[in-house]
Amino acid sequence: MFRLLGPLALAVLLGSGAFAQQPPGPRPRPGPPIWPAPAVRLLDRLSRMTPEERDRFLENLPPERRRRIERRLELYNRLSPEERRRLRERYQRFSELPPERQDAVRELFRRFSSLPPERRPLVRREFLRLRRMSEPERRARLNSPALREFFSPAERELLADMTSVLPAQDWRLPQEPPAPSPAK
Repeated sequence: MFRLLGPLALAVLLGSGAFAQQPPGPRPRPGPPIWPAPAVRLLDRLSRMTPEERDRFLENLPPERRRRIERRLELYNRLSPEERRRLRERYQRFSELPPERQDAVRELFRRFSSLPPERRPLVRREFLRLRRMSEPERRARLNSPALREFFSPAERELLADMTSVLPAQDWRLPQEPPAPSPAK
């Protein structure tokens, strides 16, 4: 089960949270939550059921699992059709990654989730900033005195690993602003 939830929970954690003690820079806009592909398919199916069909399905589940699914279904139903489509696309991209890369994403999740809760939004924000940079800019930023003062060595190492495993060109996280459209 963790093999399914872990990598995508990384995206949830990186895509959520309040910002405290933020370094200067623009704030990303809010985005949809992110769940594992089987959960997305299940939520999609449940959202199309009648309330009676949904109740029959859910009544056979253990109480905690039922509550968790009901909470996720409520959040999922709040998403626009476009947000649901993007969510399904993210999971499709993840499932197409080679197993080694999926494992690397899962390991990043474990490391990220072991950070103190108050540090996660700060690391997430810096990750989003770094992934928009070119490789030379990213290396310079990761080695800058400002980052060394603000982030611990373990956090800087995690940021470096995250930007190498989850590069901007093939992995979009929630709350990432859309790319600017080319001028005509």
